[in-house]
Amino acid sequence: MKILVVADFHGHSGAESNLSKFITRGYDCLVLLGDLTNFGPPEVADSILELAKGSGVPTFSIPGNCDPKSVLQVLDKYGMNLHGRCEKLGDVSFVGLGGSNITPFNTPFELNEVEIQEELAAASCDTGEKWVLVTHAPAFGTKLDQIKEGTHVGSKSIRQYIEQKQPPVFLCGHVHEARGIDRLGRTLMINPGPITKGFAAEVIIGEKRKVDAKLIEL
Repeated sequence: MKILVVADFHGHSGAESNLSKFITRGYDCLVLLGDLTNFGPPEVADSILELAKGSGVPTFSIPGNCDPKSVLQVLDKYGMNLHGRCEKLGDVSFVGLGGSNITPFNTPFELNEVEIQEELAAASCDTGEKWVLVTHAPAFGTKLDQIKEGTHVGSKSIRQYIEQKQPPVFLCGHVHEARGIDRLGRTLMINPGPITKGFAAEVIIGEKRKVDAKLIEL
């Protein structure tokens, strides 16, 4: 399965244009990692999801911390909502959680660490061998959650979940400057960077736990 991974639109029209260029390259699945809007309104997500729908590429999406919780209704309308759910495409399972851990900015969709732990536990299912953990926030203490000052701002609960479950693939966004690929145990972790800058990632899931990933850009 060849997956296109994009994050952090923040309502920019250029980000949607960038997605339209990536999506023509031939993918089996599209994963949107949240922050479709910039503090709303939820209708901003409609045109992004219409683009995804029109492409014919099966799409999963979660909200980001900058999305109002009402974005969930828009995701539901398009049948793309992965927040708090486990969904299957072919032989690959996807477990999703939107929003982020608490930030200093009082953004619309934040969860404390206990809530993140509970939501992930509720979303878990019998995934089988091939599965992908999809969250907006990165795991704490990795290359993917460091802001410019070097401080780690990711979720400790997400990190704990990865350490315990060891999904083959973990996808996150949120921290724009922490674009990269990292590992935590047997888990390959990817932050594609913001689509606003023409950044994305490509993940190929092969047999058993074989996974390849690369950062791509326009």
